[in-house]
Amino acid sequence: MKGSTMQSRRVGAAAALAAAMPLPAAACAVCYGDPGAPASKGLAWAVVALVLVVAVVLSGVVAFFVHAIRRESRQAGADQGGRTSSTTEERS
Repeated sequence: MKGSTMQSRRVGAAAALAAAMPLPAAACAVCYGDPGAPASKGLAWAVVALVLVVAVVLSGVVAFFVHAIRRESRQAGADQGGRTSSTTEERS
């Protein structure tokens, strides 16, 4: 029994060591190829296009929040100034 336990530990240690060893990285055909190739240029423009899309969407989100904050501050200033809105005056 004791011999089989030691043997299973050795096999387990060897398996863990083999799993921990780094493997060589292999690049895809586009990344490994010529940087001036049409596929590489197309990939570069695709990345630029995706970055631009993200930038446009984030700009829209920022613009919305700036608009909302400015609108809220204008309404708060009007309420503090003692002025009433036209709908409140019409009801009186």
